[in-house]
Amino acid sequence: MMRRLSLFVVVTALLVAGAVWLAERPGQAVIHWLGWKITAPVPLVLGGLLALLLLGTLALRVFRAVLATPGRWLAARRARRTRDGYRALSDGLAAVAAGDGRGARRLARRADKLLADSSLTGLLTAQAATLSGDAAEAENRLSAMVERPETALLGLKGLMDQALLRHDHAAALDYARRAWALGGPAVGLAATLFDLQARAGHWAEAAATLDEAKKRDALSGGTLARFRALTLLERSRGERDPVLARDLAIAAHRADPGFVAAAAQAALALHRADKPRKAASLLLTTWRIAPHPDLVEAWLALAPAETPLQRVKRLDKLVKANPDAADGHVALAEAALAVKLWGLARSHLERALEQRPTTGLYVLLARLEREERGDEHAATAWMAKTAAAPVEPAWICATCAKPTDRWQVTCPHCGAVDSLEWK
Repeated sequence: MMRRLSLFVVVTALLVAGAVWLAERPGQAVIHWLGWKITAPVPLVLGGLLALLLLGTLALRVFRAVLATPGRWLAARRARRTRDGYRALSDGLAAVAAGDGRGARRLARRADKLLADSSLTGLLTAQAATLSGDAAEAENRLSAMVERPETALLGLKGLMDQALLRHDHAAALDYARRAWALGGPAVGLAATLFDLQARAGHWAEAAATLDEAKKRDALSGGTLARFRALTLLERSRGERDPVLARDLAIAAHRADPGFVAAAAQAALALHRADKPRKAASLLLTTWRIAPHPDLVEAWLALAPAETPLQRVKRLDKLVKANPDAADGHVALAEAALAVKLWGLARSHLERALEQRPTTGLYVLLARLEREERGDEHAATAWMAKTAAAPVEPAWICATCAKPTDRWQVTCPHCGAVDSLEWK
């Protein structure tokens, strides 16, 4: 405020001083031009020149404004189109998220028309086309996005998703590899790439992917450990060198101590290497975390030549390591039945019955009644319960819900990776 006031005072003072100076120095200016003679006071001439200067400046500004009007109008129109285009783009993405295929396509066409840049609208158009079932249009738009470095990653991931929708896992793997090689944000991409490599049996490549994923922090610690265990186990199964196969199986168990298949594989390899104590220790570690019949089978395989009574004693050690595991009580009860230790068999069958009643358990109780007491009535009563009893647990695919006889890294029915659950 003070600066403006000071400037006003200075300018006013200069104008007053100039006017006083001119008043003290009267005179006339004479102009001869084309036979005309014009005589006028000097202040009037100076004022006229100043007025002409101001009028010329004003005329120049008006002329420039007139010339710039079309440009400003076009710029405002472009800005309005851009604003409307981005609004259509954001509304279209919202329509995609809501599953509104028709609305998404309409907004995608509007955004495409207003923005006139397919690299910006390509993803929306592709997603809208996918919702509408137009796979060809979606792939065309996504392929165009791949050509531009800024949108190549989105384009490749979109093409990968399209390939997965049509169950073309070979093409999906190629797109996933190319997207991964770009080195950009890898949220969700690392897991998909590993899944595709596992389906194809490319375990060495999968191991390299996991190493890179760890550097990029693209997978959680638990997921990374599980994937690493799967990779090591499958490499162990395909390895011809028994020493290397054993080391890989042990490494798989260390990566995921609760991985039943890895524990069984490592125990078998250690048993073949004449290291039964280490094999037993490894099995007990997993048994405490994830008890399973496969571990009981592996435990018994460590001493195939033992007597029935020795088997009872060894199974007792397994049961004591995890008393809450029904499978351990059932295995010990069966071994006790074999040597006619009726009381021991009954106590463990009853313990298993409290934890998990199944058809097989009722059959064993019926057998016990017949063999110990010859009580056919009691045996029949137990067998009658099998009709309503829960079935035995089995490996069930979490993706297709179909059962399979044994654990495999991929479901034999749908090919899903690590989808089999014991339930």
